[in-house]
Amino acid sequence: MFNRSRSFALLALLIFTAVSVQCEEKPSTERPRILAVKVNSPPKIDGILDDEAWLNAPKVTGFWRYDKDELAEEQTEVLICYDDRAIYIGFICHDSQPQLIRAQQRKRGGGFGNDDSFGAVIDPLNQPRVFGDTDYTFSVNPLGTQDEWVPGGAAAKIEWRGDWQAAAKITDKGWQGEMAIPFRIFRLPSKPKAFGVSFYRSIPAPRLIFSTFPYKRGQAVANSAEWGPLDLPRFKPPILFMPSTTLVLGGEGDEGTRSGIDIKQHLPNGLQWQTTINPDFRNVEDVVETIDFTYVPRMLPDRRPFFTEGRSYFPWGTVFHSRLVKDVVAGTKIFGKVGRTQVGILSVYESNSRLTVASRIKYDLDKNWSVETDYGHRTKTGRSQAFRLALDGYAFEGKEWRWSFGGSFLRAGSESWNLNLGRYAQSPGKVEFGLGYGEVGNLRPSVGFKPETNYRELYWHISYDERFEKGSILTVDFFAHGGWRRFRSGSQKGKLLDKDKGFSLYAMGREGWSVSASYSLYERPPFKDRTLYLSVGWNVFDQYRSGYASLSLGKRAGQSYRFLTISQSFRLSDKFSLNLDYERISHEQRTYQLVISGVYDLTQEQSLVFRWVKGSVPEYGEPRKMLPIDNFYLGFRQFSRRGLDIYLLLGDPNVRTTRFKVMAKLIRVF
Repeated sequence: MFNRSRSFALLALLIFTAVSVQCEEKPSTERPRILAVKVNSPPKIDGILDDEAWLNAPKVTGFWRYDKDELAEEQTEVLICYDDRAIYIGFICHDSQPQLIRAQQRKRGGGFGNDDSFGAVIDPLNQPRVFGDTDYTFSVNPLGTQDEWVPGGAAAKIEWRGDWQAAAKITDKGWQGEMAIPFRIFRLPSKPKAFGVSFYRSIPAPRLIFSTFPYKRGQAVANSAEWGPLDLPRFKPPILFMPSTTLVLGGEGDEGTRSGIDIKQHLPNGLQWQTTINPDFRNVEDVVETIDFTYVPRMLPDRRPFFTEGRSYFPWGTVFHSRLVKDVVAGTKIFGKVGRTQVGILSVYESNSRLTVASRIKYDLDKNWSVETDYGHRTKTGRSQAFRLALDGYAFEGKEWRWSFGGSFLRAGSESWNLNLGRYAQSPGKVEFGLGYGEVGNLRPSVGFKPETNYRELYWHISYDERFEKGSILTVDFFAHGGWRRFRSGSQKGKLLDKDKGFSLYAMGREGWSVSASYSLYERPPFKDRTLYLSVGWNVFDQYRSGYASLSLGKRAGQSYRFLTISQSFRLSDKFSLNLDYERISHEQRTYQLVISGVYDLTQEQSLVFRWVKGSVPEYGEPRKMLPIDNFYLGFRQFSRRGLDIYLLLGDPNVRTTRFKVMAKLIRVF
C-alpha cells in the first residue's frame, strides 16, 4: 500500500492552499447580457452586411486585450440575430493598417495560426466555466475560409459534423464577414432558453493582438455573455446514416470489397449516440513516428474517425488508449453533457472476440471545480480493469493569478495516486510554477498505456514569458524543469529509477525568425545523459514557406549522440504546397528518415496528395537492428460540403515498403 500519511499531508496542503486563495478578493463574475432578436428574413451570407436583418440586431463592441487592462487598439463590432433555423453573426474588424492584414489559409479546417481571424464561441448549455468543455467555436479568416471546433472532437465529413456558412472580405478600413450557424449542429438541451456567447479576434505576429468580448482581465474570467431569451421551436434531431464502401485491388490478403456504416443522432437532452458497424480504417494515414532515441515506447495519437469523435469525453492514457483496440467489428458510444454532468460511454467488439469498454462521468461542482470517475477494460488480455477517481479545479487570486489544483487515485491491479498544483498568470511578464507528487504501483491496465510502473515521483517546473512592444525581439520564453522517480517496492525499493533537470530558452523576432536552446541532464542508472539542443526557424509567420533546423548533441545511454532535424514548407504555386522533413541520428547506429509530402488543390473540395517516407528505423528493444523504410503512395481526396466523399489511394500509407495496392473508398451521409 502507498504511504497514507504522506498522501494525507499533501492533500491537506492542497486543500489549505485552495481555501486560502479562495478567501482572497475574487474577480467579478457578472455576466453581460445580449438581447436575442428574432428575424423574419435571414441575411444573405456574402460578407457585405447590407441586409435588413442587421438593422435591428443588437451590436456588441468593446473588445478587451487578453493580456492587459485596456481596450484593444483595433476594435471589433459584432451583430447577432437568429430565426428558427440558424444563428446569424456579422462582424466588422476595424484596422488602421489594412495593408498588414494576413490571409493565407484556403483549406477548411486548416487552422489560422498565421492569419487574421474572427471567432464566435457558443455554449448551448449556457454554463460558463474555466476552459469551457461544451463550447463550440466557429472562426473565419479574411478570405472566408472556415474552421470550427465541436466539443470533444468530430470526424472530417462536413455533413456528418455539421455544415455552416461564412463569407468575408477585406475593405479599406479593415475586414468584415458574416456567419450562419444552423441549430442542428449543436447538441441541444430539451428547452434552450439562452446560450452563452463570446467573441474573439486574433491579429497574428508580428502585431500579435488577441482581443475578446466579454473577457476583461480580472473581471469576467473565463466568462461569457448570456444571449437570450430564445424563442425556438422544438427540434427533432435527425438520425444520420453514413455508409461507406471500400474496394481494394492488389493488397496482400485484403483484396475485395468491404462495406460498413456509421449512424448517429443528437438526443434531445444534450447527448449524442453513435454506432459503427464493420468500419474500414485502411485509408487513414497514420502518424510517422520520429526516429529519435527513447528509453520507453512513445504514446502516439489515434486518427481513426470513430475514436476521434467525442474523444475528450472519454478517459485516456493509463485508463484507455484506443490504439490498443485493433480490428473493430462494431462499436457504439454515447457522449455529451446533461446539466452539470458530462458523460462518455464506449463499447467496441473486435474480430478476435475481445470486448473493450471505456467510460467517463464528470460532474461540475461549480464553475471552477469538477470531480470525475473513469473506467477502462479490454477482455482476454490477462490484465486488469482500470478505475480512476479525480478532482481538479481552479482558484483565482486577484486580477492576475490563477491557481490550478488536481488529484487522482487509480487502481489497475495495483494503486496509483498523484497531487499537483500550479500558479499561472493571466498576462506576460510573470514567473509561473507547477509541482506534483505521485506514487505508481505495479499497474497492469488491460487497455491503458503505462510503459513504466512501480515508482514514486516528484516533479516541478518554472516558466517565464515576456512580450516586447518595441524592438527586434517580439517574445521570449524561459522554462526550467526537474524531477525524480524512485522505485516504490521490491528489491530495488528506494533506488533511483531516473532523475532529470534542464532548462530551455525561446525567442521570436518581428522579422519572422526564431531561435531556441536547451540543456538537460538525465540520469537513469547506470547512464548519465546530457543533451544540448539548438534550433533556428525562419519565415515563422508564413505557413507555406516556414522552416526550421535543429541539432541535439551529447551523450545518451552511454553512447555519443547527435540528432539533426530539418523541416521546410514550400508553396510552389497557388495550388501546390510541399513539405520536407529530414531526420538523421548518430547513436548506437547511424540512420536517417526523410518524409516528403505534398498537396495539389484541384478545387476547394478536391485535391491530389502524396507522401514518400525513406530511411530506416531501429527495431524497438533491438536498437542495433535496422528496419528499412521506403514507402510511397499517391491519393485523390474529395471532401464535399454535400454529397459523396471520395478517397482513392495508389499504395498503402501505413506499411514500411511500397506496395502495389489500389484502394477506393466512397462515403455519403443520408
